[in-house]
Amino acid sequence: MTFIERPRRVPRSIVMMTLARPARLLPAALLTLLAGRAMPAQSRPPLVPSVDLHVLAAPATFVQAGQRQLVYELQVTNFQPVEVELLEVRVEAPGPQPVAAYRDQDLARRIVRPGLPHSHATPRLLGPGLTAVVNFWIQMPDGAMPASITHAIDVRVLRQPSQEATIDGGDAAVSTQAAVTLGPPLEGGPWAALYDPLLKGGHRTAIYAVGGQARIPGRFAIDWVRLPADGVMPPAPKGRPDDRNGFGARVLAVADAMVAAAVDDTVDQTPPPIPPEKASGNYVSLDLGGGRFAFYEHLKQGSVVVRPGERVKRGQVIAQLGSSGSSSTGPHLHFHVADANSLLGAEGVPFVFERFDHLGAFTSIEAPGQGKRYVDARPAVEQNARPSPNAVVRFP
Repeated sequence: MTFIERPRRVPRSIVMMTLARPARLLPAALLTLLAGRAMPAQSRPPLVPSVDLHVLAAPATFVQAGQRQLVYELQVTNFQPVEVELLEVRVEAPGPQPVAAYRDQDLARRIVRPGLPHSHATPRLLGPGLTAVVNFWIQMPDGAMPASITHAIDVRVLRQPSQEATIDGGDAAVSTQAAVTLGPPLEGGPWAALYDPLLKGGHRTAIYAVGGQARIPGRFAIDWVRLPADGVMPPAPKGRPDDRNGFGARVLAVADAMVAAAVDDTVDQTPPPIPPEKASGNYVSLDLGGGRFAFYEHLKQGSVVVRPGERVKRGQVIAQLGSSGSSSTGPHLHFHVADANSLLGAEGVPFVFERFDHLGAFTSIEAPGQGKRYVDARPAVEQNARPSPNAVVRFP
């Protein structure tokens, strides 16, 4: 044990002698005062090399179900020669409490491991050189939105002996760009807005490296399926009519725009194997201006009635709903907005609809295919908002 003495009081006589004859008495006085005293050594804080934190794209905000949402992804990479376990992830902003905190299964369901099966048993365990992507879709309870966020991650580095540490980083400014407001892509209803922000293998978690950069083009994609009048989809395709899921329904321009792409070269119910460039099936993209492009995918073969460079008006018919390309759920309209005219080489950006009637919602994204009916809600008009996951809506 090291004992540190308190500084001794210097006698007045020594002080006076030092002032009078500093050249001869100062060294002797200092030696007298410091004799027998050990100066404490500077201590080093613990250092635990572990992971790198990086936000993939600027966190985006928009209104959904009357609440402000914060959506983004955090990439976590292990640069150590040993495994690292993610114990807890906290999203932080100025203030006393974290914006959100996740651990155990609540954290595991938000993690995607690029290159590994989505059924991987230990998504929170990163081997040497491996990466995890943590997906955040946070409802801000009081509607307040921070200007920036950062992270604190508790990790366990599995060397011998194991070490635990808290890693701070992944700073990012929250985007101030408003979500683009659109008209309806379809008519009437009821339409099911099918998506799950945390579904592994779904649009939001599908990362594509195109042109040397990893992106998530379908981050905010919605698959639109029209429901029968009773709100229950027949469980087997053979029991469904030819216009099941809205097959052949008119697809509308969501804004005054210019046609950026119009491709009609793929048969409906496309047989496998389907190459990546044809996964979208027949599609149209509209240049909305301001670096925003609306994508309509899986359109009915032979139904695209617009051409690149053509100007369209909001509400104009541009095609029909189909099942071309990779359309495992049957006929539906895939719709998303991105920041470039590229199916996969663009970042998905948020969008809201000017108006729709909220009728209810399915309990899960699997429920419609299981022949279950959606749960009714008191009909309500939502404006400048995004439908909540698996909501059932009607467009005016």
